[in-house]
Amino acid sequence: MLKLDQKIRFAILDPMRLLAAIAVIFYHYSIYFDNQNTIISMVSRFGYLGVDFFFILSGFVIMSSAQSRGAFEFAFARALRIYPAFVICLIFTLVVSYFLNDSTYTPLEIVANAAILNDHLGIPNIDGVYWTLQAELKFYGCVFLLLLAGLFKYWRYWIAIWLLLAVLHYFYEQPFFMGWFINPAYSFYFIGGVCSYLLYKEKNDFQVNLIFSVSLIFAFLTARDQASNFMLNVDSIDRNIAGTVVFMFFIFFALIAKGFFNIRKTSWLILLGALSYPLYLLHNKAGKQILEKILQETNLLVALIFTLIIIISISYGVVRLERLLRRE
Repeated sequence: MLKLDQKIRFAILDPMRLLAAIAVIFYHYSIYFDNQNTIISMVSRFGYLGVDFFFILSGFVIMSSAQSRGAFEFAFARALRIYPAFVICLIFTLVVSYFLNDSTYTPLEIVANAAILNDHLGIPNIDGVYWTLQAELKFYGCVFLLLLAGLFKYWRYWIAIWLLLAVLHYFYEQPFFMGWFINPAYSFYFIGGVCSYLLYKEKNDFQVNLIFSVSLIFAFLTARDQASNFMLNVDSIDRNIAGTVVFMFFIFFALIAKGFFNIRKTSWLILLGALSYPLYLLHNKAGKQILEKILQETNLLVALIFTLIIIISISYGVVRLERLLRRE
């Protein structure tokens, strides 16, 4: 099979980012139609798994982007990708919270959240979805240290050690300090993403295929275990559905690595991918407050439609402003 240009091969990830963000949105908004026994309510309760997709995607993308970068170049690129849009969305959330809910925060809470360091300081997230960024930053930090020490290229060793530690933590919750520098529960997702990219480079490598397979198995088990953390009245069927969805995420990335789902990158696809990040950051706290305000004047369907229009429009504005700041 001929190797296609990376811009063609991985273009499918842009619309998939948006779909994952939409899944999370419907999960968080499902509280408004939980009592309605509809297909939407039954499906949306699994929307939190969009975050699992993001973690696999992150492993895939970071392994790709870090290949040709030094430690500080990598850190700068990640900071530029994460912080400008995050700070803009945080400011919008603060403004909405103040005017619609009379919520105020101390300067320390705002600065700590803006730096995404509040978790280390014992300061609550202003928006609940920010915990995923903390997990991402720990992953980025580990990659930065590997690059800085010149160890990133020895991926066969550090991925194997990482997987071993994650498996030990799954069974024994040891080493207890693992969570200080990487998220143990979601390590299998990051590892799966990393290995998916390596499968693209090293399709027949036994070690890569083995580590990918082991991480898939434990990601399946983790998804089953975590189902009760994100849904109410969870039964074995719900657990198996959650595990199966994550299993399919892994298969999807493995197929991408093998050359499937090749589509040409276009400006529209790039925009869809770019929208997913601010949309994810805005939909929960700010989005819910906007939705509840509109609900005072109309029914749920109309309120949902208007809320989505508002946060998608704001997200587009964030993308445009971010690109302006980057001078793109």
